[in-house]
Amino acid sequence: MKKLVLFSISLVVLGACSRSFDGGYNPPLLYKLDVQQGNVIEQDMLDRLKPGMDKEQVRYVMGTPVLIDPFHNNRWEYIYSFQKGGGIREQRHITLHFEEDKLSRVTGDIIPSDGTRDANEIVEADAVVVPNSAKKGKGFFGRLLDSINPLGDD
Repeated sequence: MKKLVLFSISLVVLGACSRSFDGGYNPPLLYKLDVQQGNVIEQDMLDRLKPGMDKEQVRYVMGTPVLIDPFHNNRWEYIYSFQKGGGIREQRHITLHFEEDKLSRVTGDIIPSDGTRDANEIVEADAVVVPNSAKKGKGFFGRLLDSINPLGDD
């Protein structure tokens, strides 16, 4: 009788673990995390993009791209994926194309809301001002080397 009760309980517990739409198991009463990957892509970010912007200005607005193909470094890929607690995954993908290191066009799932812009039109008021960064200075190891050898070559 104990074996029958143990078998029945095991059967009920294992039966409660049903498969989800993607083939994984969804055990009951377990908290599922929201999964967010890639760059957050919002419409206001895309609206700030203007043809003719250089790569530093685009990086300031959009962030670092997820993928820069070494064979096509004039194309930047931005991918954003969000899955809420085991639900259906939402994914966005845009590609920024550059010609002569200037932004020429935007393609992908999301397009700028005023997609009728002329490719060469950029107005000074629309320009993005990139603040000076401290990246151009020496890093930690450069400063350490300078403190050890103050007469080093620059």
